[in-house]
Amino acid sequence: MNKINISTILASAIHESKNQVGTLLYQLQGLKDAIGSQDHANQKKIVLIEESLKKLNDEWVEYLYLYKLASDGYDLHVDTFLLDEFLDDQVFALLPSANAKSLELTYACEPNLMGTFDERLMTAVVSTAVYNALRFAKSKIIISAKKINTQQGIPLLVIAIEDDGDGFKLTDDQPEEFLEGNTGLGLYFAELSAIAHNANNTQGFIEKGTSVLLGGACLSIYLPQSTHENS
Repeated sequence: MNKINISTILASAIHESKNQVGTLLYQLQGLKDAIGSQDHANQKKIVLIEESLKKLNDEWVEYLYLYKLASDGYDLHVDTFLLDEFLDDQVFALLPSANAKSLELTYACEPNLMGTFDERLMTAVVSTAVYNALRFAKSKIIISAKKINTQQGIPLLVIAIEDDGDGFKLTDDQPEEFLEGNTGLGLYFAELSAIAHNANNTQGFIEKGTSVLLGGACLSIYLPQSTHENS
């Protein structure tokens, strides 16, 4: 009997589960329409269920990317994007989840800032970070982007997710909470996604810290940019 490739089987099962979640979201939308906007109590319950399903769907997408990244089965699709548009799209997609928890979600960057990265991976990383920030934020979450240079003069695009929660609490006997959830894969996924980006013999990386703007946690993703790119 041939040895079973359990990772491939799990990836296939996740893919099927993601499709089932998509079907449930479609059916839930029909239920929402049937109830009508006047039934505020049930509408609110449906919205909470809907946002939980969306989060689950995004987690399935993350796990599939993680499987491909970890097994060298993912081909990076790098392109150049206007960060104002990219971040606006992220906020638009995640705002219902923030609203469901009465949290403010905004973004900030220079209007003409351009960056080169894999859009699918960074969308998954940002959504993962925001969903986890939703667990700890008290009132605000902000997604930002900027460019900096390393000491060697290599430009880095920095995408940061910050909140006004209690921040990272790391001790020898207390595991990390931010981006860990119940699986412990969120931070690993963000790290692999950043590392997958290479330019000028430099790999991307992530950094955890304290939010200067909001005082809570801050996750920063550093992505090396070509020296031929314009800021």
